[in-house]
Amino acid sequence: MVETGFHGPIGAPIHLLPSRGILLLDFLRFARRMPRSLIAAALALAVALVFAPVPSRAAYMAPGSPVQPKDFTLVKRDGYYHLFYILNNLAVYPNQTQTSFGHAISSDLYHWTQLPPVLQVSSLDWDNLHVWAPCVVQQDGLWWMLYAGITLDATHNQTQRIGLAVSADLDTWTRVETPVWDATQVPWVWSNPASGAPAFRDPFVMPDPQSPGGWLMYYDASYGADSAATVVGVARSSGDLRSWSDAGPLLITWRGMTWNQVTESPHLIQHNGLWYLFITTNSGDALSIYTSTDPTGPSWMWNYRGRLRTVLGMDTSGWYASEGMQDGTHQLFAYVMGGQIELREMVFGSSWLFSLVPPPYFHVMSLAWASPALHEGDTTAFFMRIANPASGRLVLRTFVVDSLGAETPVAPESLGLGLPAFLSADTLSVPWVARRWPRVPATDTTTITRLRVRTDDSTAISAILSVRGRPIPSPPDSTPPGVGPGGDPELPLPYPEKHVFFRALHDTPLGATTALAVGLEASAPARVDIYDILGRRVRNLAQRDLPAGVTVLPWDGRDQSGVRLERGVYFARLVAGDHLLTVRLLLLDH
Repeated sequence: MVETGFHGPIGAPIHLLPSRGILLLDFLRFARRMPRSLIAAALALAVALVFAPVPSRAAYMAPGSPVQPKDFTLVKRDGYYHLFYILNNLAVYPNQTQTSFGHAISSDLYHWTQLPPVLQVSSLDWDNLHVWAPCVVQQDGLWWMLYAGITLDATHNQTQRIGLAVSADLDTWTRVETPVWDATQVPWVWSNPASGAPAFRDPFVMPDPQSPGGWLMYYDASYGADSAATVVGVARSSGDLRSWSDAGPLLITWRGMTWNQVTESPHLIQHNGLWYLFITTNSGDALSIYTSTDPTGPSWMWNYRGRLRTVLGMDTSGWYASEGMQDGTHQLFAYVMGGQIELREMVFGSSWLFSLVPPPYFHVMSLAWASPALHEGDTTAFFMRIANPASGRLVLRTFVVDSLGAETPVAPESLGLGLPAFLSADTLSVPWVARRWPRVPATDTTTITRLRVRTDDSTAISAILSVRGRPIPSPPDSTPPGVGPGGDPELPLPYPEKHVFFRALHDTPLGATTALAVGLEASAPARVDIYDILGRRVRNLAQRDLPAGVTVLPWDGRDQSGVRLERGVYFARLVAGDHLLTVRLLLLDH
């Protein structure tokens, strides 16, 4: 690996920083190689860096009284961390709260901004009483939330079931109309819709390591053989987040083995081939840990490691509902503590043991090229967006990426790419004259260099930049419509966030071979039709008011009468208000 970029005075995460006096001496040694005209300004900057404020507390998110967060999920998008949490308002009656999810964002895990709540319950939804325990995963450019919904109606007395919602931007969510997993589908679970007692909640979803494209869901349920106790259950999906099959209970989490009646809020992390299962119990030290080499293995494959307090050697008696998130090479660990969610980083030793430390204060939010493709000799720019730039150093690695995605490290000097010497602002840009690697004759117009830049801890990764040879000039107007420079199809615009959009999904969690994603700024009448290559309408998928946010419309490859259509190219058209959008679909054999 080739280390490039800033090797200035502050280089380690905040919990590993050496003394600032030593850092200043390191800088002075470095400054001797600088031009005299820059030394004074650089020295002033170095002093500012040395005396820059650093956090005096652990990272946490606190929504403020009277709101107390409960079960939550942590994801990252475009350099920002997003927390979705049960919004528990202590100032109202229990049946009047936990009716939406709180939503907070941060650029560094230390400073949080509260955004409007999401997924508000209503009397028209199946989850008309409460929403609990969100878990968010990403697939095919969309975000999917599994959560526990609570129903109160003539046949369901606070019945807990698991639902699904979808979003394009993490701000606006659209429910799938009915629950996707409930106790009636699981033979070993105690189910009684007339009683508010049975548990069926707290989904945690992750990719199935034994089935590419598949998912595993862990959840909390009342055990049929011991209805007064709960146990962690496991379900499997082949890729369709609406369709699950029972994989049985993890009996290692039953009170016959844990001595705890309540087992809830399961989640797993993986490190060096070992899976760590965390659960919350009703003991004085609520968090317990298990490890196994197989995340769905039988009880004998799991090792009960005890309470988190015993593992860490510190007081964790107030911690519960923990969650984890892999952020590059950093394994984050978070938990609820009183009125806040606290965030730490796990540091692993040579055995299964670990410790918890504050997460890095320095955070590179994004690395980006000014354009996705250009010709050799063109001028472009490389952009960096950084949180708390005075508290760390920027270590970047540059790679050439082949057609299969394999990365070869390359020194930036061989590309003529000069990276900044100092982090003087939270947004930086570096001009660059595009160059291919290795160098090829200018007459070679076919060789393409694909470049990617990433931080040394992989928390920020740029998109791939394609550099081509400069083409031989073509006669005027010889480039056909829809074709970009060099004869390549024009790259699609970035995925829109707040505007109307329409696109095809060929790998959708809703299970169809093909589906269409419709995104609207506000609820509006919309019509979606399928046409064949001759322009004949063969299927209407929707003709109704669609809600704000994203709606996914599966297509089973059949026409309006239910007949399976021949494989080939089809077109879908969206008409919504003044918007008319068309996408191409490729129908393959099932």
